[in-house]
Amino acid sequence: MNVLKNAITLFMLAILVATMPACSGVKPSLSAEKPRDEAFRTALKKELSSLNVPIEASADDLAKSLNQAIRKELYKGSTKTRGVTADIVRNGPIVVSAADNFLYFTLPISLSLSYGMFETQALPFTLKFKANARISSDWKLNIEVYYLGLIDLLAEEIGIGPLSLKPRSIVEGVTQPVQKVLSDVLSKKINDLFSLKAQIATVWSAAQKPVLLDKNYNAWLKLTPREVMLSPLYTQNNRVKVSVGIRTFAELVVGPEPVAQPLTPLPTLKQVTTVDKNFQIALNADLFYKDILAIAAPLLLNKEFKSDGDSIRIIGFDLYGNGDKLVVKVETKGSLDGVFYLTGKPHFDPKTDIFSVQDVDFDMQSQSLLLQSAAWLLHGPIRSEIQDKLNMDLTQRLEQSRDMAQKAIAQIKLADRVLLKGNIKTLKFSDALVQKDRISIQVNAEGDSVIIFQ
Repeated sequence: MNVLKNAITLFMLAILVATMPACSGVKPSLSAEKPRDEAFRTALKKELSSLNVPIEASADDLAKSLNQAIRKELYKGSTKTRGVTADIVRNGPIVVSAADNFLYFTLPISLSLSYGMFETQALPFTLKFKANARISSDWKLNIEVYYLGLIDLLAEEIGIGPLSLKPRSIVEGVTQPVQKVLSDVLSKKINDLFSLKAQIATVWSAAQKPVLLDKNYNAWLKLTPREVMLSPLYTQNNRVKVSVGIRTFAELVVGPEPVAQPLTPLPTLKQVTTVDKNFQIALNADLFYKDILAIAAPLLLNKEFKSDGDSIRIIGFDLYGNGDKLVVKVETKGSLDGVFYLTGKPHFDPKTDIFSVQDVDFDMQSQSLLLQSAAWLLHGPIRSEIQDKLNMDLTQRLEQSRDMAQKAIAQIKLADRVLLKGNIKTLKFSDALVQKDRISIQVNAEGDSVIIFQ
């Protein structure tokens, strides 16, 4: 019996010894589950910029309008001296100047005084006024006129029948009605000259329609205006200026004509101290993962990674978006047969125009499985090698977009006799949006713009 028992024991040991090499040669394998799906952000952020709409007129233009509008007879009626009436007529052209945020007017007149059957000869002299303007929320320019005095010297006294009068006091006593005439006519004429609401309404409506910039690239300028801002009336160097800013989203769209949204009405006027003249166009570059793979896959497929006697080859490689990250799927053969996943953050460097994927690392489940079967891979060069091969130079794409953006504001007709002109100065990275099949990178082309009425 003991002989049989010993024989069985020796047989089992022989089998164990024979199978040990085979067991030690079993290579590990794993098949990690892909990372849990995460929600995507739905849209790139939008930054408002300003369409600058300067509206101006010269002092000469204003003087011409006033001279055409103000009648010769300015005032006829009583004075502060009982029984004395005055007849004031314009006897020359009104001269207008603009400086220090005021309008200045010189009004040449002649004054005749009457008392009963007595009447003086017409006395010529010049009145001086100044005016400032404020713009109300209903788009009207409201003018306030102030009397500044006489330019000419007058006789201290004049006689009219039995009376002795001081002509200066007579004149200053009747300037109020003359002032009102000036104020009423000036308010009407300056509103006619500027016609703020009509001009801005034209730009507002025109800005809501996509404009074709380049037929070859099928590139469109899409504006989405949001609000209208107005700075105070400014007068200097004989120019009268109003600066209007239309706050808008502006983007360059390549492809089919963007669908025009229903026209929104002109919003309530917002008054500000200054209007921002910075204008920027959002340039979007779409990077499809298939294009990144076309560059990276030849550099990584069949590439061998070694560490402490172990080695693997990458035989499968894929890339997709998940939440705000990129997911890299890797399939290997060699010391480890399996599938595992890495994740990384998309990054764009506006100084070099290089798109890259940073912070590439194994996702949590893949890391856990590798710790059990191939810990050497966690500390090897595979992460840095994949990260390095996912770079892409976007210089050519962005330069092309910049050229189209420059074309967008070089001189574009928004409407009949309404031009948008401007200049692109810099490119600034704005946002990156991860999607399932692509990454959208947004760069803002910044410069200045002006709306010109022809």
